[in-house]
Parts: sequence; structure tokens; C-alpha cells
Amino acid sequence: TGEVFKVILKSNRSTGYSWHWDNKNEAGLIDSVYVDYVLKDRAITGSGGNEIWEFRAKRKGEQELIMVYKRPWEHSDGEEQRTFLVKVK
Repeated sequence: TGEVFKVILKSNRSTGYSWHWDNKNEAGLIDSVYVDYVLKDRAITGSGGNEIWEFRAKRKGEQELIMVYKRPWEHSDGEEQRTFLVKVK
């Protein structure tokens, strides 16, 4: 517990889309501690980059981490979804 790990997801914030932690309210195993957006090398206007999410383990166990790529003002399920199984020993 206490260990920090990263999840890196391709993103293009110039489109209004960004990644959201969909099952955050179910979280008890991990906390999000940092989020950053990094453009690709030699990025031009409108090009994409990566969102870097850092999480900290709070206790031992297993939990799904569900990330959804969507525009925050739209009430949809999102364009993409990524699910990760987090195991803390």
C-alpha cells in the first residue's frame, strides 16, 4: 500500500474530449493523486497527446479502474472506455 502507479492514455483535448474516472465513487482501494496532459513531440495545434493519471494504493485487494473518454458537458457513455484490473498486494 502507498505505492503510486501511472496510467497513460492517448488523448486530444483540443476536441473537448478527456478521460474521466468513471467508477470513482466505487473506489476504496486507490486514490487519484495527479493528472497531467502532455502534447506529443513537435505538436501542432489540434494534435493529440497523452493524459497521465497517477494513482496511489490505499489498501490490499483488487478493483477495476474504469476510464471513459468523453466531453464533460455531454451526458453520454463516452466515445471509448478502458478497464484495468488493479491488484494491490
